[in-house]
Amino acid sequence: MKIVIIGAGAMGTLFAGFLAKRLNSVTLVVKNNRVKKLIERNGIKITGLSKVSVPPSELKVTSDYSPLRSLSSSSTRQSGRLSEASKTCSPDLAIIFTKAYDTSKAVKILGRNTFVLTLQNGIGNYENIAKFVDKNRIVCGTTSESAVFLKYGKVIHTGKGETIIAKTKSDISGKIVSIFNKYGINTSINKEIESVIWSKLVLNCAVNPVAAISGVKNGDIIRHNNLKEVAIEAGKEAVKVAEAVGIRLLFSDVSKKISDICRTTAGNTNSMLADVSSGRKTEIDFMNGAIIKTAKKLKIPVPVNEILYKLVKKLERI
Repeated sequence: MKIVIIGAGAMGTLFAGFLAKRLNSVTLVVKNNRVKKLIERNGIKITGLSKVSVPPSELKVTSDYSPLRSLSSSSTRQSGRLSEASKTCSPDLAIIFTKAYDTSKAVKILGRNTFVLTLQNGIGNYENIAKFVDKNRIVCGTTSESAVFLKYGKVIHTGKGETIIAKTKSDISGKIVSIFNKYGINTSINKEIESVIWSKLVLNCAVNPVAAISGVKNGDIIRHNNLKEVAIEAGKEAVKVAEAVGIRLLFSDVSKKISDICRTTAGNTNSMLADVSSGRKTEIDFMNGAIIKTAKKLKIPVPVNEILYKLVKKLERI
């Protein structure tokens, strides 16, 4: 299977390292030439819970984000050669690990015969991908693997977890599970993928913004009662929205689940805190923002989520 992984952040690098170490048909798509040169020079190195090293000689990297329509340009036809984009535009599978707000840009480079797997945070990614990709070729999923980004090509594997993907009409989900499990990524199929994705969304809405605003790691949230109370209230609001939409969550006690997650990921700097600390845009619009948007349609009050959303948006502008 010819695979492209789009996005060279913590999770994209982690999955690229696991797969590229054992497969010679994996290409990592990065955002620009500078990142491409860095990874081509240093390769990929994963430390922490997993020890994986992929030397530059075993790694395929491209920074060509050109939209598919550019392949029919006169310059491409006249050259008589396939551009770097054309070589990666028709993979069998594309795994999207960009930030949610970059999803549309990422999928524009893909060919029509490509299956697309999204393991991104939040909700709304499926809808954005479906603007460019046949719905029958989209595979939704989520992962509990965690990693800390050190620099391009180098991450710390901080948490082992399960990757869960939707059951599809075609056999692509079975192929993905087989490949992932074979190469060290614990993966399963779930027929109720919405429940899985929303369950993660509820927890992300509770934990991520509280950590980002207060500047603490996940474990510190439950060590301070004021932070813990805010996280739990945000989670309870998100649960009400999920239930109103008709989603059956994977847990019955959100307070306990938030505490458990903070405890098991105590040393983690979550993605939203990492984004705020680095001056990057966050995915708050696809987490708490999505909860607020849905809540307004259903006329459900979510004041804690609204406050967290506004505070994180202010931090993005600093």
